[in-house]
Amino acid sequence: MIKQFLHTKIGAIIGFKLGLKGFNRVVASHNGKIFSKSYNSRTDKGAALMSSLLSGSSLGSISSPLPPLYIALSTSVLTPAKGDTTLSGETSVSGLGRALGTAGSYIAPSTLDGGASYTVAKTFTAGASAAINSTGLFDAVSSGNMFAESNLSVTRNLVLNDTLAITWTVNN
Repeated sequence: MIKQFLHTKIGAIIGFKLGLKGFNRVVASHNGKIFSKSYNSRTDKGAALMSSLLSGSSLGSISSPLPPLYIALSTSVLTPAKGDTTLSGETSVSGLGRALGTAGSYIAPSTLDGGASYTVAKTFTAGASAAINSTGLFDAVSSGNMFAESNLSVTRNLVLNDTLAITWTVNN
């Protein structure tokens, strides 16, 4: 019953605030103003990738484990599923294609067996108009393994030279 609750939107917020393992967040800002805070869905490949990185082995059909540092944007509203391997509607619009983010902001666990977190951030500059609805976190600049995916809380319509900053907080 608790597991079911934690998989609701309010449960995910509570899980993240309490520092429970596995609750990740995406914050998005448009031209410097935050417009979306959402919680993502880690995929099967994301779980296998994390296990591969921690074990130093190739597990769950992950052949070359690399950290998930690449942020992708999508024009689609997602229906996340645990078996998702690609980001539906991933955009390649000029300036908005999948790109390497910067890892940082490590927060250590506050208790024994508590959750730790770090961020992966990227600011995109639109080279053309696009309506962005969702984002994904990958381990490669193309193809690769999708670690997690998330809808933004609202569609963001970008025009030429608009900036869109995406910050993933990965809690483990």
